[in-house]
Amino acid sequence: MTLNEALKNRKSSRDFDDTKTIDNYLLSQHLWSCYGVNRPNGYRTTPSAQAWHPLIIYAFLEDGVFKYNPLDNTLTVVLLGDHRAKTGTQAYVAKAAVNFVVIGDLTKETTYDDKTKKRAIYSDTGHCTMAFYLFAAANNMKGVDRAMVDIDALFELLGLSKEDYLFSLSFSLGIS
Repeated sequence: MTLNEALKNRKSSRDFDDTKTIDNYLLSQHLWSCYGVNRPNGYRTTPSAQAWHPLIIYAFLEDGVFKYNPLDNTLTVVLLGDHRAKTGTQAYVAKAAVNFVVIGDLTKETTYDDKTKKRAIYSDTGHCTMAFYLFAAANNMKGVDRAMVDIDALFELLGLSKEDYLFSLSFSLGIS
């Protein structure tokens, strides 16, 4: 599919078939497209303010929660079990094949004030989100970005502190 076709097909969808799962290859390609390394210097598929790369992406699947390692395009197990419903307040999030949670790491950069760091994190998240959508469209998948999340419960589950990390976005992805 061409980029123009993917842009034409890009849409938000909240209707997921909970009987369909995402295979490891497609999951790997999806994560790489939104935040993977595509050059020897460590730069990513999506832009980052000052090449800071403050985002952490978690994949919530039926069998567990995984942290994406963009440098080698792998996943690390964080928790076992189905925690997809904890990535949002809407009922449909538990039916998505995968829910991505994007977190900003405020500790990665020490020269900027928190306000500037947050703006950079939200900017990077916007780039990442469009890549999520375009990959979904190009692969006949359904997706929707979300901000309605119980952040306190999510951070407790992931063992994150609000002083060091910033919730930025959730994205539900399903198979058509």
